[in-house]
Amino acid sequence: MSNLNKLKEVDMLPLSNDYVFKRIFGKCGNERILKSLLEAILKISIQKIEVKNPEIPKEAIDEKLSILDIKAEINENTIIDVELQVGNTTALERRLVVYNAKLIAGEIKVSEKYQKAKDTIVICIINDNVVKRNAYLSLAMLKYEKTEEIRYVNMGYGKEEEYLTDMVKYYIIELPKFKKKKLKVADLLEKWLYVIGGDRKMMEECKKENEEIKEAVEQLTQMSADEYERELYEIRERSRLTYNTEMYEARRKGIEEGKKQDRKEIAKKMKEKGTDIAYIIEITGLTEEEIKEL
Repeated sequence: MSNLNKLKEVDMLPLSNDYVFKRIFGKCGNERILKSLLEAILKISIQKIEVKNPEIPKEAIDEKLSILDIKAEINENTIIDVELQVGNTTALERRLVVYNAKLIAGEIKVSEKYQKAKDTIVICIINDNVVKRNAYLSLAMLKYEKTEEIRYVNMGYGKEEEYLTDMVKYYIIELPKFKKKKLKVADLLEKWLYVIGGDRKMMEECKKENEEIKEAVEQLTQMSADEYERELYEIRERSRLTYNTEMYEARRKGIEEGKKQDRKEIAKKMKEKGTDIAYIIEITGLTEEEIKEL
């Protein structure tokens, strides 16, 4: 069997894994691939792109809380943070605000003027439904609230400004919503999302129509056939699953402890009213010893 046929039969690693995602989109030499994805998301033309953190620290592979994001500068005036969120999406919006604040803080020194601050964009691709919007791609910006009638002053503006600035943007892409749409390929972004989502049939179709997607799929296939790369992927997956299990157990124990504390409060009040111990045990499920200690 030829090497080409062997590669076609490879069990493809998922691009929806943050390690695999960074290896394909954040690797030195793969700027064209990242550029294509960013142009599809941002709907702009990118003349220049530089990945700021192409390396993957070895300790980050099995570090449960590490973030394998991609930081890039485009057109010499915009800093972008791209993250594929494969785990916990709790308080996602707050975390995105923190990520953007760090981008801004990292790009301007105390002695520099604010005019030198570059635009910042955070892009988060998640395998979850989080935003209560009927769209798989949501763009958020710093927006003014509607003018209250009591605060109104006629300054002659036919139309008021809607946004404080367009320097700070947040893009959230929710893969489950995209998959639910069940569409044929409409544009470049949707081609990329089929590839990232792991639709093998659509992946083969899309790579015929776009050189960057073809290159990304070929590199993903090569990476999937590499035993060392698969091992690193599996280490990262185990680390993520361990973290998710620990978080689940912590939440479950917290809920159980809370319920038990509620039962103790009820038992305490029943005991103060002289209720029979046997009845308290029946109602609360506490032991006789636990009730006596109240």
